[in-house]
Amino acid sequence: MPPLKMPLQPYKSSTAREHLEHFERSNAVTVDIHGHMGVQEAADLVAKHLPADGHAGFKFAPEKTREINAKQNVDRKGCLFGIDERIEEMDRMQVDVMAVSPWPPQLYPPVDPTLGAEVSEIINNEIAKKCSEHPKRLVGLGAVPLQDADNAIKELDRIMNDLNFKGIEIAAKMGAEELDVRRLDPFWDRCQHYDIPIFIHPTSFASDRFSNHYLTNVIGNPLDTTVAMHYLIFGGVLERFPNLKFVLSHGGAFAAAYAGRMDHAYGARPDCRENISMPPSYYLEKFYPDSLVFTVEQLQYLINRFGPDHVLIGTDYPFDMGEYDPVEHVYQVPGLSNTNRDLICGGNALRLMHMTEEECR
Repeated sequence: MPPLKMPLQPYKSSTAREHLEHFERSNAVTVDIHGHMGVQEAADLVAKHLPADGHAGFKFAPEKTREINAKQNVDRKGCLFGIDERIEEMDRMQVDVMAVSPWPPQLYPPVDPTLGAEVSEIINNEIAKKCSEHPKRLVGLGAVPLQDADNAIKELDRIMNDLNFKGIEIAAKMGAEELDVRRLDPFWDRCQHYDIPIFIHPTSFASDRFSNHYLTNVIGNPLDTTVAMHYLIFGGVLERFPNLKFVLSHGGAFAAAYAGRMDHAYGARPDCRENISMPPSYYLEKFYPDSLVFTVEQLQYLINRFGPDHVLIGTDYPFDMGEYDPVEHVYQVPGLSNTNRDLICGGNALRLMHMTEEECR
């Protein structure tokens, strides 16, 4: 007889691996670098300026996927826009601190610069307000209006100096522009000045080839991040600004598993070394992937590839493609020392955000 299908269980333990019945965690602070918050005021404002089907996850989705997504929006509205359920689920996930970043569709790459600046301010003010209600549990990673570098710098200065945010979230692409566009160089310089984590999150790689089976997310999201990484490397952003700290959602996407192809191109073609002086894998090792890869084997590979000082817990809360046992996942990796395990579970994120454990207790 064929095996029975596993039951559907969104927002719960992943079916991609077996789970521990019990484990004893250390008393070190745990930090989720990848949790999202929606802002209704921003959604209402932008709805007047963008078509309802503007997001790739909706535009290319068949009717069944749209229905499932609509149900998820209802199921998780309180978790996405509020904080009470969020704190309860953090406790269940054994997450002490969550770095709260904007709901990725609300990064709004297509909007014009004036609207982008206005909506970023609205989003950041609301995230700051919600974080202030639980200052030891929630910290902010803000939105910046990359449609205009001057506006982005202005908002970055504000959230760092006035709102006490710990970093930013950016989309993997800004409209028709990639992240290596030279007009952003002054902005990268200011990010380097603040020495903050820059969390890259996809808004999906739009293609009608990804219409079925939720491939806009399953493939499209990590592909979007993968392309962004290649532009940051080959476009010379990390050559010009070597101290930038990019945190990668979804386990660093596809590039890490196939980095040899980048290095081969660098050695074989002059158009693959126009902006860089070192092989691409040299710059790849500057990135910080989150742990959102679901299997023990893949997480162990990330740790081996990037080092235990460059991997951070990420949940993608509160969505159905998230990881709801993030601490357990790290504890399942064989051979990790207590020190390295504590780094991945929280120490690396605290270091990047210039925080101490005492601030979280």
